[in-house]
Amino acid sequence: MNSLFVRLSSEKNFTASERKIANFFLEKPQLAIDATAGKIGKLTSTSSSAVVRFAKKLGYSGFPAMKLDIAVTTTNNQNNSDLTEIEAEESITTILEKTSARFKTIPDVITAQNETADFSNATKLIENARHIFVYGVTASALAAQDIQQKFTRVGLDVIYHADFHQMMTTMQATATNQDLAIVISESGYTFETLKFKKISLDLELKVIVLTNEIESEISRGCDVTLTTTSQQFDKVRFASTTGLLSQLYVVDILFYTYISKHYQESQQKVEETRSRISKIYDDHD
Repeated sequence: MNSLFVRLSSEKNFTASERKIANFFLEKPQLAIDATAGKIGKLTSTSSSAVVRFAKKLGYSGFPAMKLDIAVTTTNNQNNSDLTEIEAEESITTILEKTSARFKTIPDVITAQNETADFSNATKLIENARHIFVYGVTASALAAQDIQQKFTRVGLDVIYHADFHQMMTTMQATATNQDLAIVISESGYTFETLKFKKISLDLELKVIVLTNEIESEISRGCDVTLTTTSQQFDKVRFASTTGLLSQLYVVDILFYTYISKHYQESQQKVEETRSRISKIYDDHD
């Protein structure tokens, strides 16, 4: 499954007409290849111009270019069944294929949904911050820990506490307007992350948000929003694997952008810490 079908499935900001068109492509991709924009407009109770606008909204030069992408995908024997998370009694081979198909789309979706300027602006905020406070809950907490681990290794002061009260008291006692908050929330509506963002703004911190819901409350008032991705399934979602991996992918882009601009200093920090750890174990032996 290529990134087009993943986006058709996961996009939350389609209008009612756009959702009708998206569902048509998801449910009848083979028919879409042979149909005109006018025919699809009639079948979806929209219009040919709506279909063309929809293709352009997704980044295609026009509807024919979008049909070509659909054709390539279906020719490769990939279809929207890959978007189902898991079924009862599925083979390990099928599970491997589905999981691989979902994970392979992440780079394309992240590239399509984010501007390079957003990564650049976020990196500048990281560079200028005295302290960086980062917070997320459940699966997003793993991405928060990844930020702390990566950027701490290259000499930045990154604070993360899994306990919400400890995180809030640490910020209240130590944060200044020279600091940065990074908020991670896939849904954009998690209670603790919303409170973390509010307190960050109250303390006049700069704020970077990582979320799949760019129109949600979490993005309002922040300095930079970086869009992650997740998938919606017709049944219960058992795990946020695609969402978490897309968050980690965005973190990697931020980290390597920072490293690229501070290459020598970062390399020195990593070598020094590696040497220190090696010495500890050498002395132990």
